[in-house]
Amino acid sequence: MLTSLFGDLGAPTNPRRGHDTPDFAATAILESSAAEVSDLGHIVDKHTSDLFVTGSPSEAIRQHLKATRADLETATRQITLFDPARMWAGSVIKALSDASGQPIERLHLRHQNTLATIALIERTALPRRVEDPLKIYHTDVREESPDAQAIPLALMESSHLTAVIVAPMPAAAVEQILATLHAATRGAHWRCPNLLFMLSTPVAQMAPRIAAMPWPPRLNVTVTTEPMTSASAVWNNILNVWNKVKTLPRWESVDGGPAGGAGEFPIKVADLDAPIAGKVAPRTAPASASPEPTVRIDTPRSTLDLTRMLRTLEQLTAVEGLLACCVIDASTGMVLGSRRSAEGEDIAIDLAAASHTEVLKAHRRAAREMGSGERIEEIIVTQGRRHHVLRTVTTHPELFLLAVLDKQHTNLALARFKVMEAEKALG
Repeated sequence: MLTSLFGDLGAPTNPRRGHDTPDFAATAILESSAAEVSDLGHIVDKHTSDLFVTGSPSEAIRQHLKATRADLETATRQITLFDPARMWAGSVIKALSDASGQPIERLHLRHQNTLATIALIERTALPRRVEDPLKIYHTDVREESPDAQAIPLALMESSHLTAVIVAPMPAAAVEQILATLHAATRGAHWRCPNLLFMLSTPVAQMAPRIAAMPWPPRLNVTVTTEPMTSASAVWNNILNVWNKVKTLPRWESVDGGPAGGAGEFPIKVADLDAPIAGKVAPRTAPASASPEPTVRIDTPRSTLDLTRMLRTLEQLTAVEGLLACCVIDASTGMVLGSRRSAEGEDIAIDLAAASHTEVLKAHRRAAREMGSGERIEEIIVTQGRRHHVLRTVTTHPELFLLAVLDKQHTNLALARFKVMEAEKALG
């Protein structure tokens, strides 16, 4: 019956009994084949179905996915959005549907006796230029029972990436979410190799707490902190992370080691046609030591005050002609925080960060070869209608500040002074 929503989810069968699982009623799914209007003259959404539940929906879905997605290497690429605050996941699904032209498929899980809604599962597909489509899932749980709350976990367990969207909420609620996910990732059913925590700015202080948790060694945990201003911004963040982790080996293919522990993996930025040249060798633990969890945090180092950084970038946007500004980790090219003006929406900050990281590395390499031990303080690149000002952070040598300026509407001398003030404020 789950095929009413998911084409790759066939009805689970008990091989010993030879018939469908009793977790769902035998009642036919209410799905009309009408093109637009029913016999009563009502508009029919043929992508919406009702499924009447008699047993445990989470366990039925779990067993179902375990059978149909037994091999994640060959299964359709699946990303599950977990949005406890119900702020962004639904909007992301709609935005992807609008942009791709793919329908939103919905499945209402209902109690057979009362017809009350247990949960609503939504899915859409995102076609890719040279890759298989991505299937994006989201579950809106309507019931407070433990079994209903486990439905999203059942979908996460068989995904290739789970994105946890943490909107502003009390610290106790965030701790509860972390405890639930930590227990799930250590459970026997968990097979998802990548876990992304997207922290909104008000809860960014939770990043060190997430990093300190004893996640399973096989799991790749990524934490990002970005202001969530739109559904497209949320999705772009998820897609950036997906493009970095999709090539990592699944833990099933690694003998006793953490995911990503075998070989090298290419650095990817945004949705590029080819990976950026360059390799990063992952850290390997001594043979006698137990493997450490692979946790990447796309946030500032612990010595950099996150609130101060975001406030500094916000103040820098007041500079006339400034299109975008950001703080970048020069060792990885990762954007730690960014701000844009309305005129700078077309700027690919991630790509600019990666490019200018290479520029800074080239200047530092040239300085060493010339025997100069002095620090590279500032680099100015003029390109078409824009100035790109790179300013290294004195107190954090691994970081630099990038400001993109409109050449026709900015005073370069004043802008450089403001960038220098911002750099000092970061310390």
